[in-house]
Amino acid sequence: MFAALLLDHRLALLLLSALVIGAAVPLAFAWARVLPEDPPPFAEVGRSSLRPKNRRLSDEAGVGKRDPVAIALLLCVTFSYVLQLLGLNTHLGLGTLPKVIPQDTIGWLNFGLTWFFVAVPGFAVFYALLHPNFLRIPLIAASVLVLLLWLLAASLHAALTAVS
Repeated sequence: MFAALLLDHRLALLLLSALVIGAAVPLAFAWARVLPEDPPPFAEVGRSSLRPKNRRLSDEAGVGKRDPVAIALLLCVTFSYVLQLLGLNTHLGLGTLPKVIPQDTIGWLNFGLTWFFVAVPGFAVFYALLHPNFLRIPLIAASVLVLLLWLLAASLHAALTAVS
């Protein structure tokens, strides 16, 4: 890994921290859009009586049709972020693929699940670009940053720990 030779450990810490925090922000915005909105605490009596009984508060706020595929992709991108945040498989990088190809069934299962959670953010970007929905912008931003985190975390971690 050439990142250990090229990057200063302080710059690697700054970049890794920016990726971790930067990926968390659009994920939080996306989950805030998914979760239902609370009613106002002190609703006016006259205003609530004018609203028809069959309309919900979320309809008044302009929330469009919920896309279950976008919510499932958001859940997978969030789980992918959590796996990377916990430091699982930080030894995986772009140059270490021939070293980590397993020989047994459990190893293949671990290998396949790891690369599934690396590929899901890329698929989420393409889905959000092609299908406009209420999660379009936060899903694209979170997916790109989580994908960058998966691809660059091993190099940045190597540069961070190679303090001389």
